[in-house]
Amino acid sequence: MKSLILAALAALLLTVTAIWAFESEEHEVYVLQCVEQIADIPDFSCGDGEVVPVTVNGQPVTYDTFQAGMDCDRPALLSNGHESDGQCVPGSRILNLSTDAAQISAMCRQKHNRPANEFAFDEIDIIAHNPGTGATCWFQAKADDPDAPIDGTQVVSPTNPAAPAIWADPDALVTDGCGNCHDNDPFMYSPFVGQVWDEIPANPLGPYYHVGAEFGFDQWPTKTFDLRDNTCLGCHRIGRQTTCDTLTDWMTGATVPEGADPLAQQYPLSHAMPPEHGLTRAAWSTFHSTSVADIKSCCENPDQQMCALTELPKY
Repeated sequence: MKSLILAALAALLLTVTAIWAFESEEHEVYVLQCVEQIADIPDFSCGDGEVVPVTVNGQPVTYDTFQAGMDCDRPALLSNGHESDGQCVPGSRILNLSTDAAQISAMCRQKHNRPANEFAFDEIDIIAHNPGTGATCWFQAKADDPDAPIDGTQVVSPTNPAAPAIWADPDALVTDGCGNCHDNDPFMYSPFVGQVWDEIPANPLGPYYHVGAEFGFDQWPTKTFDLRDNTCLGCHRIGRQTTCDTLTDWMTGATVPEGADPLAQQYPLSHAMPPEHGLTRAAWSTFHSTSVADIKSCCENPDQQMCALTELPKY
């Protein structure tokens, strides 16, 4: 009996080892493709990043003044999850790791309130983009337990052969669906990240595609509208997934995102597009209401001739 148990345990260990090796090989293949088509990502410290402000009525929220579930002026639009402290947790940081040839943005995300000097984070996300070809890669590390966050003091890059196992494999990245939200551009604007927009690279009308089609990244949406004489499309594209589902309404005051306080629900913060527009409510409607109505119509019925549903450019 003992020998049978040992044999079964040995077989289970071999199976687990094989699965781990296969997943590691997938990660290695994806990393090699990303380095070849975009760039090697350097190691970094979240402590070097720019803190994304959180304010209520214009007043900064800190670790000491934060209350779980509180609302704020510019809540994070990407959900922090029902087990988090809400959409207005202070302390997230953004780093620009770009080079002359590659645009690389890293975000160290806080979903739970922690002292700013601890440099411990719930999630670290990296977007790497080649603005010349459109090639884009995604890397993500998530802490499974808020009591065991990721140490952000010295983050080993996912393209570093010495990278720890915190970085998700391609299948997990595809399932998480980053490209469903980033459906028209690798670097998406929101009032939250817009506060440190000078730290985020941008290429809103350039080529854009996802590296690693064999892993399923090609399942992410790849089509946008090409409406004529549309004021919104002069600055960025409109994607078919999350931009249509929620972002258009959030950015134009039609609906209210989770975590928005009364100030965020009032004009002009309720109308975040275009950024820093400086228009009166009447002027905003004059310039943009028809364009927004056309976009919403195309989101509901993309087969209309005026929508000109078009594949994202790719070189």
